[in-house]
Amino acid sequence: MKSILLLATAILMVLSGSCTRHVARESGAAGVSLIGSELRSEIRRIEKSVVGILADIDIEIQTFNYQLLDDLPIRDPNSPYGYKLLASDGAGIVTTTDEKALSGGGLLIDHTSDSDNYTILTSSHLVAPRDTTDVYFVDKEGRKTDILFQRHIVKRVRVSVRGRGNWRVKADVLAQDPVDDLALVVAETERQLAAEYPNEPGYDASPGWGDWVFMFGYPREVKQMTGGWVSKSPYRGTFATDAVVRFGFSGGPVFAISDDANKLVFVGVIKSVPSQTLEYIAPPEGLPPGFTLGPDDVPDLVVKAQNLVDYGTAYCVSPERIQAFVKNARASLRNAGIRLSAKYH
Repeated sequence: MKSILLLATAILMVLSGSCTRHVARESGAAGVSLIGSELRSEIRRIEKSVVGILADIDIEIQTFNYQLLDDLPIRDPNSPYGYKLLASDGAGIVTTTDEKALSGGGLLIDHTSDSDNYTILTSSHLVAPRDTTDVYFVDKEGRKTDILFQRHIVKRVRVSVRGRGNWRVKADVLAQDPVDDLALVVAETERQLAAEYPNEPGYDASPGWGDWVFMFGYPREVKQMTGGWVSKSPYRGTFATDAVVRFGFSGGPVFAISDDANKLVFVGVIKSVPSQTLEYIAPPEGLPPGFTLGPDDVPDLVVKAQNLVDYGTAYCVSPERIQAFVKNARASLRNAGIRLSAKYH
């Protein structure tokens, strides 16, 4: 029993940071805090620099229908799709439209008092999604074939930023790197959007095994905070954490505790979480609950896919890659009349 109590005490001391050695109760609050008052105040100060990123995406969906022989598409070397399409009344390619809304986080890294421009660092996949995505049929073993099923084409992306209030302001993408999944967006407004990140970036404080980090995001368009232990990532330019991260944390900033344990330094951007695709047969839309499907409804059944998060791992862009990205974006920033603080270069 004594060893168990010693272990519990050690864990509390690690989470509390070197600035405190006890579990603190905040005046006027219900419950206790595992971190000291100075670090709690720092979290609240840094939180004011975290904003929400929202993207409304218009998509054109092309669905391909092929001529069949023995229930298999007929190959056609002269077709750009490799198979013969149904040619009657445009049934070979059926075009529909769809809308998708994404939300994530971002860090306000620049706002000068003589300008209405706010510069925000976030994820590329939020604000500049890949313009064309192809979906292929799979065989009975679940392996992808070369038979194109659908082509999703991004027609328009509208980016906006949500700051300390519930109002939004339009934003433009200034620079983006799809490889490292980083982007800079600029919003222009006379209203106070958020506070500029006040500390130095932790370019030389790359998180490693056993470090603890705090992370912010906007799941369901609501600002939230989480944290976790750092471990090694198998992907270049990233580190992994065991934080509980959901969809909506992408683009959010990652902070580590500084050496004096009283400040949070910016050390990463949340990039992605592992996920699995759940495929299921969906009935026609608009059916009332409890409705029993009949034989006539079978032709209207469709296969849909939904991404499910594998909780327990989140990948974050390393500070070294963030520094390289910001340096490469200097020309785009200058062209927009924006000069970041020298601490970011």
